[in-house]
Amino acid sequence: MKPQKRRVPGLPMAALSTLAIGVLACSLLPFGLGAQDSGSRIATLEAQLQGARAEATAEAKSASAPDESAEPATLIEEDFEGESSGFLLGEGASLHDGALFLGPYDECANDVANFDLPVDCMVVCETCGRALANYHLKVRFTFEDGLSDREFGVILRLLDQDVDGLLDREDYLLALGFNIFDNSWHVYLHEPDKLDPWSSVSSGQAGFLQAGRMNELEITVTEDGRLMEIRLNQRFLELLTGDEAEPGQRPVSPWFDSGAVGLIGLGRGVQARFDDFVLEAAP
Repeated sequence: MKPQKRRVPGLPMAALSTLAIGVLACSLLPFGLGAQDSGSRIATLEAQLQGARAEATAEAKSASAPDESAEPATLIEEDFEGESSGFLLGEGASLHDGALFLGPYDECANDVANFDLPVDCMVVCETCGRALANYHLKVRFTFEDGLSDREFGVILRLLDQDVDGLLDREDYLLALGFNIFDNSWHVYLHEPDKLDPWSSVSSGQAGFLQAGRMNELEITVTEDGRLMEIRLNQRFLELLTGDEAEPGQRPVSPWFDSGAVGLIGLGRGVQARFDDFVLEAAP
């Protein structure tokens, strides 16, 4: 995180000015006007001036120095060039050609509205942590192959109760899905322990780039995890909130203030390619 800028208090500078004027005034006093030892007095004032200058310099250095006690922000960068990554890869996810390929899956998330078995169509970012509140996430993606009318996307917030990397009935999920065929996006909510757990929170037109070009998604979460801004290709899509909504905000309920992030398949038979994943999380 960038160090905070602080104003240097003005008192030491005022003291410098006062002392400087005092030295100048004493140097101009005529003999016999209470200045019997003017040389000694000037030397004393000059010494005080030097001391004040040193104090002001020390305060300025202290104010400009970063707070070493503050925890640094966590920065995770994945270019997927190696044979491993910080993501928990399961069946249906692979690394090759400098990218992470997700899918195709036989059955995923919103293909099954009611389910008792876990759904394994997602990869969670293990190195990012499982209790992210405020974070800034960027990732590039494109449709790769398969059914273009089926969705894939990004996990915005996941509470994986048994930490198995699967979506179970008792888990909470807030996810952003992309439909290339319809040129649309949806925010989906999976509520824990409900007979019909899935709902669509928000949706709209996406404005994807031409086929084969990588789109850039940007998620910014602030306010202790309770305000989430979504941008695609530098264009604003949505502003989600866990509080009472103000104009321009979309309320989400239930809402959890922290959780994990990752990538997800929201429909069967589609494959997506992801690259240049960057996450900065506030301490």
